[in-house]
Amino acid sequence: MDIEEGIKENTYTIEETDPWFQIVDFEAIAEKEQKRWNQAIEVINMIATNDFEPNVFLPNERAKLIQKASEQSCLSPSTIAKYLKRYWKRGKNFYALLSDYDSCGGVGRERQLSKKVGRRSKYTSIYGEMVISDEVKRLFRIALDKFYYTAKPNRPSLRWAYEQMIKEYFAVKQNTESRIIIPVVEEGSPLPSFGQFRYWFNKWRDPKREVTSREGTRKFQQNYRPVLGSTQQDAYAPAAVFQIDATILDVHVASEFFRNRILGRPTCYIVVDSYSHLIAGIHVSLESPSWAGGAMMALMNASEDKVEYCKRFGIEIQKEEWPVSGFIPESVLADRGEMLTSKAISMIEHLQISVKNTPPFRPDWKPLVERYFGIIQNHAKPFMPGAVYKDANDRGVKDRRLNTSLTLADVTRILIKCVLHYNNFHHLADYERDENQIAENVSPIPIHLWNYGIQYKSGKLRRVSKDVLRFNLLPSERATVTPKGIRFNGMLYSCEIALKEKWFVRARKGTFKVDISYDPRCVTQIYLRLGRNEYDVCYLLESQLRYKDKSTDDVDFLLAMEQKEKAGLKDQELGQRISLAAEIEEIVQEAVQKTKAEAVPESNAKKLREIRENRRKETERNREQESIILSGVRQPIVPAADSNEQEDDNDMPNHLELLKQLQQEGLHGNR
Repeated sequence: MDIEEGIKENTYTIEETDPWFQIVDFEAIAEKEQKRWNQAIEVINMIATNDFEPNVFLPNERAKLIQKASEQSCLSPSTIAKYLKRYWKRGKNFYALLSDYDSCGGVGRERQLSKKVGRRSKYTSIYGEMVISDEVKRLFRIALDKFYYTAKPNRPSLRWAYEQMIKEYFAVKQNTESRIIIPVVEEGSPLPSFGQFRYWFNKWRDPKREVTSREGTRKFQQNYRPVLGSTQQDAYAPAAVFQIDATILDVHVASEFFRNRILGRPTCYIVVDSYSHLIAGIHVSLESPSWAGGAMMALMNASEDKVEYCKRFGIEIQKEEWPVSGFIPESVLADRGEMLTSKAISMIEHLQISVKNTPPFRPDWKPLVERYFGIIQNHAKPFMPGAVYKDANDRGVKDRRLNTSLTLADVTRILIKCVLHYNNFHHLADYERDENQIAENVSPIPIHLWNYGIQYKSGKLRRVSKDVLRFNLLPSERATVTPKGIRFNGMLYSCEIALKEKWFVRARKGTFKVDISYDPRCVTQIYLRLGRNEYDVCYLLESQLRYKDKSTDDVDFLLAMEQKEKAGLKDQELGQRISLAAEIEEIVQEAVQKTKAEAVPESNAKKLREIRENRRKETERNREQESIILSGVRQPIVPAADSNEQEDDNDMPNHLELLKQLQQEGLHGNR
């Protein structure tokens, strides 16, 4: 009656749909919860079906039914009574017997506590328990910022941060007998537990902040950032983007001429096509990673005929096994090393190849070439004598460098074999084929993806001649035209155009600059740039032949050594010049003293008037002293004669003396 009156007065409403009826996803229900639900349904069937009504509504009868069901189901009477009340309250719907876990707890809301909650500690503590209030939470945040989210070298642990917080904010500073202030936590004072500290740390935890503050932004970007892109998204076709990088191989090599001489570890450059993941070029050398040391040669190899290249190392292949030759890429992706140099400007300007450099310390932006170093080396490293392993510096481990047997050519042959295997047979498990590749049933193998892209994606590839490619890959610099020749890096060159257009004559009025390209491995000639793909060869002058067939490193070493020697000789010369000045001063002083000692009282006019005569007499004396008489010359024998005859002979004047006397008389007469 009450319900009918309530409906009439609109105090009760009739639901069109049962609010407790729901479509249950049994796969989403945990096994334990599903078992509990089935058990509740069985209990209700024991006491609340139509067979037991209306007796079940009577308290005494209902108690008997609940007790009987309790004995059969091993559930407590209170649990069965709870199931029964829920079943009746929710319209006799079995779905209402499911647990209300969606209504448990306060999702997104923090509880305001007046006492400590949670499991009590099994062991008593000398410190009191603390309720985590807003003030304590504030101290937690301060401690985490100060002691945990820091970039200290040892990256402190959460336990250490907790202990530092207790020392800083919950301890009392006391003086000891030795006058040292130490923090002390008094017994009985309430302290937050490490579990409470850890709970709020996990609740506030921010993975990005934790990594960036403790290990740096670079580490986060490398290992923890979200990976939402793909290397294929910018590479729409073969040769659209080439990735290039270098690594030091994990093997030592021996000399080609003396195999017992160990040369160390070589450098390997790899060029990978981003679209097909095919290795387009490689280069192995003993040079350090640089543009001229390997990047230039690797890009040149990427456009080289691979049949001829493999033949130089004694490997016979068909063109279809490595069909990358004769064309250039649209762009090159590299790190901030070889490509971030003025030596690559010629390639950018004249070959119109754009260069993309990754940010610092971000090798993950060119993952293909980084990963393939490991793939290739893993194939060959176990077979290589002299290979490098992580335990090389461990005690008791034999130095594997002593096993070195492979030369640079041997290592190159091995890497070529690995590249051929990778290009033709390696299955790219992570390669995401597009719908057209799936429709054409293109296997995710580099050579198949390359051939498909060449046929359907690229259109017309850009091709250049071998000489044009080499010319524009060479480093470019500015040389100076001087009257002595075209000066570059301390060396002098000449060419046909310079002689024809009289450059060296023009340079007498002022030097001027010209653009050249050069090969750092050989300075015998450089190339004068006349246009985009035109050049003239400049050769060393004959006076510069000491530099013939030398590399720029050799020339730089020679010039640096000469400059060092020159500086040393200048210092030595300066010291000798100082000594010379002292010796000259000593001689002058001695001469001045002797002159003063032999001074004769004469007039100045007389001294000046006798200069000519004094000069003549002094010259005659010097001639007598400086006369040359070779050994073996005999003095003439004078025949015996009386003294009168001798006197007469001596009185005879010498004809030279007569001539001099007449000359002097003539001079005086002219005056």
